[in-house]
Amino acid sequence: MNPFLTNNYNGPEFFCDREAETQLLLSHIANQNNTVFFAQRRIGKTALIKHVFYLLQKKKTNCIYLDIYATRHLKDFTNDLANAIYQIFPIRKTVGKHFMESLKLLRPIISLDEVSGTPQLSLDITRTHQYEKTIVQLLQFLDTQNTKVVIAIDEFQQILNYPEKNIEALLRSAIQRLKNVQFIFCGSNQNMMHHIFNSAKRPFYASAKNIHLRRINTNVYKDFIEEIFARYKIKVDKNALELILELTCGHTYYTQCLCNEIFALHDKRINEEKVYMALRELLLSNEGVYYQYRNLLTATQWKLLKAIAVDEKVDQPYSQNFIHSHLLGTSAIVKRSLESLIAKEMIYHHTDLDKPYYEVYDKFLMRWLQRKS
Repeated sequence: MNPFLTNNYNGPEFFCDREAETQLLLSHIANQNNTVFFAQRRIGKTALIKHVFYLLQKKKTNCIYLDIYATRHLKDFTNDLANAIYQIFPIRKTVGKHFMESLKLLRPIISLDEVSGTPQLSLDITRTHQYEKTIVQLLQFLDTQNTKVVIAIDEFQQILNYPEKNIEALLRSAIQRLKNVQFIFCGSNQNMMHHIFNSAKRPFYASAKNIHLRRINTNVYKDFIEEIFARYKIKVDKNALELILELTCGHTYYTQCLCNEIFALHDKRINEEKVYMALRELLLSNEGVYYQYRNLLTATQWKLLKAIAVDEKVDQPYSQNFIHSHLLGTSAIVKRSLESLIAKEMIYHHTDLDKPYYEVYDKFLMRWLQRKS
């Protein structure tokens, strides 16, 4: 088995650091505070949640993970929530029987997932007001059980795209009544997440403790990578370790991906040449996607994307020096292109630092663009 996972959690022995964040999240839960994550996409939010769930479940806390990215309206959200509860409390358990009994009037339907083959629950509801009442009913059911429950809702910003009105107010009203259920909110679109939780005019304002998840300390990550390879009797040169984190900018997902590819080489000694070899394989496998990006962007947007990739970190994108050195035209053109690239999540703007800057979101795309410049 490749120990460098890119989309799953495989226990604490394969989980790097996050000790401070883990303890902070556990403290929030113990003190009955809800939590919202603010962080870049693919920085390790989901893995951290599953790591905390692993620790909580050892203490008999019921943990529910709900990814609502694919939901398009309140009906989907309600069905996903009901199904997530059903997975934790199946019919064979007493609590599960009570749960199904409480849903009897909503005609719950049990079917098998076509991919996994696991039982899935859906509700036969047709009207919006029924969904609204059902969400409240589902959460109240959890709250009345003699057990602590933690619900993590991933891609929470998706609720802003629902056609129904007042979803935020509905959920906020239902959540604030609960005594035995805590929530963790996170999402990949940080602008939308900030809009939900940091705007004084929104229902969720000041309703959750904030955690700003940053990149793992470089030295800590180097030690972790070296240790994992050593378990499989693979020696990684110090220069190679530094190169891995330099190429990925220490970003969790891209670091894991590169290490995964290096591990797949099946070499017992990893030097800088092997790191570059693994990177070339990754860039080649993604090249078709990168050309699709180019076809979907305007010429000026693509040119600006390449310019930021070349410089890696840009703190003054409207400066004459930056514009002239990359032949980007006028500051007005750069402004329009930059806003579009941020909206498309091609560029990330670090605003929570002393010296804010812009960078290409996808680190492998950045390295590919540098090679093509």
